[in-house]
Amino acid sequence: MQRRGPSPRETRGRAPSAHLRRYDDKFVIFGAHTHLYHSQPQDEAEVTAAEADLGVEFPADYRDFLCRVGAGAGPDHGLLGMAELREWAEDLNPAEEFPFTAADARRVHQEWRDSVRDPDGGWFKGIEVRSDLPGCVAISEQGCSGFTMLVTTGELAGSLWDMDEWGWMPAHADRSGSPGPDEVIDLGPTPTFEAWYDAWLTESLKRLSP
Repeated sequence: MQRRGPSPRETRGRAPSAHLRRYDDKFVIFGAHTHLYHSQPQDEAEVTAAEADLGVEFPADYRDFLCRVGAGAGPDHGLLGMAELREWAEDLNPAEEFPFTAADARRVHQEWRDSVRDPDGGWFKGIEVRSDLPGCVAISEQGCSGFTMLVTTGELAGSLWDMDEWGWMPAHADRSGSPGPDEVIDLGPTPTFEAWYDAWLTESLKRLSP
């Protein structure tokens, strides 16, 4: 008999590792083989020290999650811990002004939506600029030179962006195992950490349920 996967209600708001690891013992969810559904709560003093050293304040949803649930299990190859985050931030100048505006976010988001509707339109690249932009930190590694970036300054502070060798665009979430133009979830032009993580958790649970 195929066992039933957990429901979002059973896992949301708590560490997903114990639940998802139980139902995904073959690590079929992308990136699970990296983090193994292990989450390590980050010491609040360490998070505070990182904020002070970087000259930024993390948004409440991200900060609370790090301290309560932790780094590790999460979208793609998982959430970076404070040591890794600080290492990647050395060349980013996260306290300086993030160069994109809310208008940029809306424009690029709409361009991306248009490209999703037109599968023959080619690969969407986003804003083509250098990868080491100021005003942000990497919070998750996507693989193949891609990262999920948390904006730390400016009017977009607290929102997430996808960054890879092609360019920058507001972050989206993947539908696990769903091919075609519907393979991604639209999180809007200013996606928050909570929305991004929740989308990953919900889609992972859907795939693990019969």
